[in-house]
Amino acid sequence: MSYRELRNFTEKMRAIGYPRVISMENFQNPNFELVTDILYWMVSRYDPNVNVHGTIETQDDRIKFLSGITRHLAADGIILNSK
Repeated sequence: MSYRELRNFTEKMRAIGYPRVISMENFQNPNFELVTDILYWMVSRYDPNVNVHGTIETQDDRIKFLSGITRHLAADGIILNSK
């Protein structure tokens, strides 16, 4: 992502009420924990009853988490590219 895209993203997340502070430095290195936290927060705002695999310690856990989110959203007609 470009600097402008990151800046816009952090501002939009702040505007919609994301509870954590997201800084530009969070994205200098891969930060899968932040990505999963943001994704889970967005999905839980859409559907508070969401139930997905919660641990992300191993690669398999990460795949299960993303697959669960993708399946949950697909059931409601929202297509998410999980690549």
